Amino acid sequence: MSIKRTANVKRNIIYALIQVIVSQLLPFAVRTVIIYRFGVEYLGLNSLFTSILSVLSLMELGFGTAVVFSLYKPVAEGNTKLICAYLSYYRKFYRIIGLVVLLVGLSLMPFLRHLVADPEMPGELNLYYCYLVFLGNSVISYLLFGYITAIPVAFQRRDIISRIGIGIALFKSVIQVIVLFVCTNFYIYLFTLPVTTIIQNTVTFIIVRKLYPGLCCKDSINKEQKRALNKKVYGLLVNKLTTVSRNSIDSLCISSFIGLAVTGIYSNYYFILAALLSFSSIICSSMMASVGNSIATENKDKNYTDMRLFDFIYMAIASWATVCMFCLYQPFVFVWVGPKMMLDIPAVIGFCLYFYVLKAGDIRWVYHEGAGLWWECRFIMIGEAVANVVLNVVLCKFFGVLGIVLATVISVFITNCILCPRVVFKEYFKNGKLKEYWLDHIWYALTMLLTAAIGWVFCNLVLPMSMVEERNIPNCVFCLLGRAIVCTLLSVVIFWLIWHRNNRYERAVIWVKRFIKV
Repeated sequence: MSIKRTANVKRNIIYALIQVIVSQLLPFAVRTVIIYRFGVEYLGLNSLFTSILSVLSLMELGFGTAVVFSLYKPVAEGNTKLICAYLSYYRKFYRIIGLVVLLVGLSLMPFLRHLVADPEMPGELNLYYCYLVFLGNSVISYLLFGYITAIPVAFQRRDIISRIGIGIALFKSVIQVIVLFVCTNFYIYLFTLPVTTIIQNTVTFIIVRKLYPGLCCKDSINKEQKRALNKKVYGLLVNKLTTVSRNSIDSLCISSFIGLAVTGIYSNYYFILAALLSFSSIICSSMMASVGNSIATENKDKNYTDMRLFDFIYMAIASWATVCMFCLYQPFVFVWVGPKMMLDIPAVIGFCLYFYVLKAGDIRWVYHEGAGLWWECRFIMIGEAVANVVLNVVLCKFFGVLGIVLATVISVFITNCILCPRVVFKEYFKNGKLKEYWLDHIWYALTMLLTAAIGWVFCNLVLPMSMVEERNIPNCVFCLLGRAIVCTLLSVVIFWLIWHRNNRYERAVIWVKRFIKV
């Protein structure tokens, strides 16, 4: 990766990291206030509506990602006219999608009662009024300058979007906490969602237009470009369907078969998982445009060498995060919301495996997207979506929440770790090194499992759960901090013992030092 691309990645990572810290910690505070002031059922309601509207987001078809991919080449060539033509097409499409989401969302209202197992709504809330607020927030995100974020992303300046997101997240969370403490009316809290979306989209539009004054929506792309773009969109639709089925069907099944309270408990665990996913995904999202640029300008051998190096570094981070999750999940949840809102250890192990199998394919997926291989992977993703839905329904009935988590782990592992890598090596790299890639990941997984086992035994002997069960703040802090330190030290030591004589370890150290200095 060139020095310029590395510098862009570093800047994107720094601001994305700050954004994720702000956007995860502050909503965490908001969730905590909701739990103690209103009850866990309110979180279950929030999770249900978010899941429904995530399904409706399929209407977007992944169009934005396809447009950004199509912009890599004209951005590298400085073709302003073609960039403006794609933006014009993108804006028109987003306006149509916003209206379709509104109409489909309204048509779903008669069926909302069938998605809630509880006979009564918490706090005598009106199910339909709450849903309309969430739906309005989703529609606004499309109709009000939703297309404008494609410009800085395509120019490898995702940090611009991150900076705006940081400011809006601070403003939004402060307002929400004030509203939750001052008002007893939950509807007022809900209305902060569309208001902050309007502010964020408007501010983003003004800033991007100021930074890129020569780019606006004009002209149009030709039929051949539309066909190529539509093909990418169809492939992305399938990919997006799979993603939505992973994250949304879970909450829908729990709400339908078990109830809102359990949905809220599950959502607390998933909230922590999602926070860690957001942190780790910073690296991939920050790399995306630079990798796309590299694929457009560099040869495949260099890109494969880069991918293997980045994969090595990334999986070291993912393994450490998984070990920390395994050892800190239960004591953290105990301190946060108490023993009544805790899941059993098997479900916790499931969440940790869920995180790891998702991370195992991240760097490969960056090159997958950079090469635009969504269409080539469509049947695999359809298979995962179907398997995930079927397994969710079946396993939820037999094993409850554990079954929901296992359903996702099984389907994601087959897709993310076995089938999709075959597509990238067959369609892009074409170097016959797929088995080498798989062998790498077997070693990464064994390293993680060894570290997790040792960390679990050591933490439970030296820093047991009994330290947090009395809810004594100094003991709780000492236990959580101590476990984090133990997991970090073990991860570093074991990883070094296993890998320090490997050539990739030496190259990784050199690359990280160069990355820090850029």
